[in-house]
Amino acid sequence: MAENQVALETKGIKRALKGFSVYDAISEYIWNGFDAGATKIAINFQENDLHGIERVSISDNGCGISKETLLLKFTPVFDSNKATLNPAGSKNSSITHGKNGVGRFTFFTFSEKAVWSTVYADGDKHYRYSIEIQCDTLDKYRDSEKVETNEPIGTTVTFYNFSAKDFDFAELYKYLSLEFAWYLELNAKQNITLTIDDQALDYSQLLDDVETINYTHEKTKEVFNVKFCRWNTKLHEEYSKYYYINSRGFEVYKENTTLNNKGDKFYHSVFIQSKIFDNFMYEADEDAIVIEGTTKSSPAFIFIKEQVDKHLRNMRNPYIKQYTRKYISDLKAKGAYPKLQSDNFIDRVREQSLDEMISVIYSAEPKIFSNLNITQQKTLIRLFDMSMQSGEIENLYAVLEGVMDMSSEDRADLAGLLKYTNLSNITKTIAIIKDRLEVIQKLKYLVLDEKRYSTEIDHIQPFIEKNYWIFGEQYYLVTAEEPDFEEALRRYLYVLRGEVHPKGTIHIDSMHRQKEMDIFAVQRRLDGTVKKCIVVELKRPSKVLGSKELQQVKNYFSVIDGESRFNAPNIDWEFFLVGNDYNKEIADEIESARHHGERSLVFSVGRKKIYVKKWSEIFTEHEINLNFLHEKLAIKQEELIKTFLKTPLTSEPPKVRTSMVFFLFPLIYKGFRASRSNLLFGHS
Repeated sequence: MAENQVALETKGIKRALKGFSVYDAISEYIWNGFDAGATKIAINFQENDLHGIERVSISDNGCGISKETLLLKFTPVFDSNKATLNPAGSKNSSITHGKNGVGRFTFFTFSEKAVWSTVYADGDKHYRYSIEIQCDTLDKYRDSEKVETNEPIGTTVTFYNFSAKDFDFAELYKYLSLEFAWYLELNAKQNITLTIDDQALDYSQLLDDVETINYTHEKTKEVFNVKFCRWNTKLHEEYSKYYYINSRGFEVYKENTTLNNKGDKFYHSVFIQSKIFDNFMYEADEDAIVIEGTTKSSPAFIFIKEQVDKHLRNMRNPYIKQYTRKYISDLKAKGAYPKLQSDNFIDRVREQSLDEMISVIYSAEPKIFSNLNITQQKTLIRLFDMSMQSGEIENLYAVLEGVMDMSSEDRADLAGLLKYTNLSNITKTIAIIKDRLEVIQKLKYLVLDEKRYSTEIDHIQPFIEKNYWIFGEQYYLVTAEEPDFEEALRRYLYVLRGEVHPKGTIHIDSMHRQKEMDIFAVQRRLDGTVKKCIVVELKRPSKVLGSKELQQVKNYFSVIDGESRFNAPNIDWEFFLVGNDYNKEIADEIESARHHGERSLVFSVGRKKIYVKKWSEIFTEHEINLNFLHEKLAIKQEELIKTFLKTPLTSEPPKVRTSMVFFLFPLIYKGFRASRSNLLFGHS
């Protein structure tokens, strides 16, 4: 065998390649086979007597390594001639993978010696010879004399004394799937195969969605067969791309898709096959006159790009919605959202509004949210919240427009959606306020109308059961038909911890255990945990509240306070005694508790409190707050409606300008009428 020396010394080569794992290295040898035009590549592991791996071989049916060009191929380092074989350049073609000429040396990370046995064609004859490199002398290789043979062309590289640390077949399989899935899909019609110990590499677990659609350009009658693949994880090195394939099934050009690298984990590949790519001039100037062939400015090419882009976005929409929900949930779990009270309906609407705004912006440009630490996330989310609360949506859009890489259509969509989100949330809030004012008006009729005889059991209690928000938000009714405390505890334990106790099996040691509460409800957080419990005792309108009625509530208090199963260190209890009026005894109780700084409070121990309220106080508190909010929101709503209605319906782009206004008109009109209604005190 003749011995030859390469350009770098062994130490330099190893230092340059020290980052290669055994999986990286095996992939490099497979790519060498594909770069040589192989359609079949086989990896085989040979065991020793102890069932360890002794040798690994990678065989391909590529063009082989010509003896006449061996010096050119094996001597240069970091200067591969592969790139010169690719007229489109490696960026826009998958024909060649390796560029640096270093792949053949990576075996030193797992093997003592590599031997290439190769057969190549020279004219109408085939020749075979071998090449050998030792891991200790990577800067030298030995090659044998060539001999004529009848064997088919191809190359087998064998690695002896395999010694990779922490090698795992499952990890290799996963690595090769991520490395070659897109390439095997690209060349599916060429019957390209990659096998491991005679089993074809199955990468179907990486594919979440595969769809094939045929498109026809109406004017030229050109037919396009398009396959859309959505991957459930990021592939190695290969971005989301369009692959243009000619009628013989060969790729002629590739480029990044319009949704590539958006930061939303929507990983995809699009394979577009048509005969127009048989003579495709990918580098032609858009203004050049092309007598024969197709360019990127040809009508048929523009048509298929538009169709494919549209379908990609349709594929992305449900995915991005699902992913956005998860992202928002993670933001809340990490505390990135501003502190909002779940027991305040305005805060709940504000939270929903923030959810919608983030969803809209995330769909347009997910990269805005990528790679942010928790401090940056908090800052960004609070910026969105402040913009929404202050009505500075247009200024926010101006900032986003300056940093987001979007088409003119995308920018118009985002602007319209941000305005719509703001208007929609205001309209929903106004509707809630209007409904609540009407509830207050109906309740006033029940308890204040002297001509009407109302009782707590027949009239007032059923009404309150349907409108817990009068005493607080997010309540879940535990008991309403006045069961005793033992039955109430049985139901409470189920709500609190999911405990199931048969009826009649719960016992309480209290003389008041058979007392019956009008309303007993628990307040739940968004995560389902119990935050607060309320007990409400309602008295008929004609009854003046006094010490007797207050003692009744204190008896309820004593039962709850004395039963450990009702108590938990993180749960508040509030007891309400409600009527039209109370006597001096109650007034004195309220005065004596004034130092606690809470209106209507008469008793407070730990996390348990008793309040005595007049219906008129409850009505006034709600009406002042609701009317104030309604007035402010109605003004903002009218401003936004005018913005929509002033927008010329014929201006570009019509996608937002026209369709959105007509889509929103019923909602806008309903909200507009509500905002003009007389909802002041005493009217509905």
